[in-house]
Amino acid sequence: MSSLSPGQAAFAMSLCAGLSTGIGALFVCVTTSLNRTLLACTMSFSAGVMIYVSLVEVIAISDEYFLEGHSKAAAYSLATLSFFGGVAVMAVVDKCVHSVFDAVVGKAGAEAGGTLAAVTRPGSHAEEQGLCDPEGARLPEDVHGDEDAAAILAVAGIEERRRLLAMAAVVSAAIVLHNIPEGMATYVASFHSISAGLPLAMAIAIHNIPEGLAVAMPVYHGTGSRVRAVLLGTLSGFAEPFGALLASLVANDHSSKGAFGGMFGLTAGMMTFVCISELLPAAYGEEGVSRGMVVGAFFGGAAVMATSLIAEKYAMPS
Repeated sequence: MSSLSPGQAAFAMSLCAGLSTGIGALFVCVTTSLNRTLLACTMSFSAGVMIYVSLVEVIAISDEYFLEGHSKAAAYSLATLSFFGGVAVMAVVDKCVHSVFDAVVGKAGAEAGGTLAAVTRPGSHAEEQGLCDPEGARLPEDVHGDEDAAAILAVAGIEERRRLLAMAAVVSAAIVLHNIPEGMATYVASFHSISAGLPLAMAIAIHNIPEGLAVAMPVYHGTGSRVRAVLLGTLSGFAEPFGALLASLVANDHSSKGAFGGMFGLTAGMMTFVCISELLPAAYGEEGVSRGMVVGAFFGGAAVMATSLIAEKYAMPS
């Protein structure tokens, strides 16, 4: 990427991280369930990367930019306010998304074990209704032999598929909305330093793979179309370059130091909130996944990010 400008390289890395959802979506062609352990570990690993880089590097860079033109105390205060501003923005977005989810999916979805688990785990209601194989739906026991059984099954299938598609829409919205700050974070980190942005982009790409499958699965169960499932799963990842585009409006070659400081602080807060509010609770909530695995994956991600930052420091001229 040496021939690219910092902005172009940063956008390219955000785009690659986002497109990895398409890789995950392709798995809908060969599987009808998510690997819960893999999903939990990738989410926790990514949370480790993002929280470490947010609290150790990104917020420090924000303070560094604010120092040009402000006292140490003022710069630190502005970086801190920017961080909590990002937290506040994501808290509002998170509240809106969960309110919509509760309204669309309702109590049944909550009792099923959450947004993703309700439609992707083995033995889910979708699987019981035969929707994991749209051609293989079977009759409920109480309608066998009834001349209207086919009609009853058709109506039940339509209603179930509508519910699954509504759920898929909310799942997609939640993933898209938390991918936007990830895209912003990848952009601003890569714009400042490729060596800092690369491991972040890789970690985001890794956990975007199961997220792409998580979007594609309910779409497939609801429509019976693998093409639509793969397409929509891939499109959900375009929130990453969109986030990068938003960040580029503030963080570019013509931006003031204060604008850079504010953007770094905001993205640090947004990333931290997404990890604590979404990724880690989801990782801990997966059935059959031990607490030790989640903790280990988290600190593994943090260690990868730390190693990258240490290597960057040694590579810099003294």
